[in-house]
Amino acid sequence: MNDLLNPDQLRSVTITLRMFEEDLLDVQAWLHGAETNGILSKRKLTLSPESRLAAQERINAALEQIAVLAREIVLEAEVDSPDNLIRSKMSVNWANLFDTQSTKLKRFGEVDPRLESVLDPAIEKLAQLALELATIFDEHFAA
Repeated sequence: MNDLLNPDQLRSVTITLRMFEEDLLDVQAWLHGAETNGILSKRKLTLSPESRLAAQERINAALEQIAVLAREIVLEAEVDSPDNLIRSKMSVNWANLFDTQSTKLKRFGEVDPRLESVLDPAIEKLAQLALELATIFDEHFAA
């Protein structure tokens, strides 16, 4: 049935459906109790059991509809490794970390001169670790 869509249309539909499916699967993981308990971020879904059930029913219906449509217009599953995503995220974090050094914080107002010795070494270490992680996943991707 791919004769219904030209290659650009097919690509657009495929990307949109994959992104929606990925988001649905993320929401499903949260519904099933996935939590994040970090140092500076904690995430836990606070939805009533009734709302969780209603959300899961909608997710199931959406996933079923994606499956039907994928069969009808012959969309193939894409096997994707998160290597590239991780590498990209670490590269962005590297840049963002450098933007939080004391000299860059002047854009938000006067900076206490003592901040440089407290913040900058830790930020530089974190930025280096982000870059090293990006490199690890870049090397893994290239292998």
